Amino acid sequence: MQTPVLEIDHLSKSYGHIKALDDFTLTIHKGEVFGILGPNGSGKTTTLGILLDILKADRGNYRWFGKLPDSYVRRRIGALLEQPLFYPYLSAVRNLELVADIKGAKYDEIDGILKKVGLYERKTSKFKTFSLGMKQRLAIAAALIGNPEVLILDEPTNGLDPKSIAEIRNLIIDIANKGLTVILASHLLDEVQKTCSHVAILDKGKSLHSGKVEDVLNSSSQLELKSENMSILKTATSKFEFVSESKVEKETLVLSLKQDVDPAWVNKELAGQGIYLSHISLRKRSLESYFLELLSGNDA
Repeated sequence: MQTPVLEIDHLSKSYGHIKALDDFTLTIHKGEVFGILGPNGSGKTTTLGILLDILKADRGNYRWFGKLPDSYVRRRIGALLEQPLFYPYLSAVRNLELVADIKGAKYDEIDGILKKVGLYERKTSKFKTFSLGMKQRLAIAAALIGNPEVLILDEPTNGLDPKSIAEIRNLIIDIANKGLTVILASHLLDEVQKTCSHVAILDKGKSLHSGKVEDVLNSSSQLELKSENMSILKTATSKFEFVSESKVEKETLVLSLKQDVDPAWVNKELAGQGIYLSHISLRKRSLESYFLELLSGNDA
């Protein structure tokens, strides 16, 4: 079995009385685009700070590529935390040459990286002339210098306009398709849903969920039903053990489900009771609805 790229084992971190990270455990494998999703203050940036050895955990440990972190392991990781910092009066290529100097990397990879992030035509332009989206792409270019195996991005689309968000999203997907493992922290549900293959949901430092994004999206959370007599239909469906809640929305009975259910079975079961449906349809769960469900449960 292939060694995981990252293993996080019961990490905890507090700032005074505030528990920023509470017994967080996670495993990430090669080639995954793993989103760490949570509202502001949930522990995302603290997690990344620990993984990059900027912060020290109070308890727990982590391993990169099956090994405890050291200087060699850290050279296999590229990272973009917070806002990109470059010299405003230097060109894009000169700024990246300085990054290469710091990383001990060769200049001959810079042109290829600039092409990858779509900035090759502006390589000689000064950084101060770049739009926010271009600045963010240059920051990702800087993280890619040194040919890392893992790319860590903290809120990579924060503050960008919709066009730039789409450009960064497509860039991340393209990078991942070329074999890099990407770890992305974000509070934007839509971006995680569109970009990531896996997701861990954090709130108040606690992990509420970890797994494939498609497993969340493919699970049905609600069932829509219509019949001539809605009162009888609601009474009959209230006896189903898989129903957690029912409500009528615009002449449609909406059942909240505890588990996946086959609509054909429901239709047959109701027909056996003399209740014939004019409409039956599953509502697929969005990452947003699941996220809000988890957060609501964590507030309880």
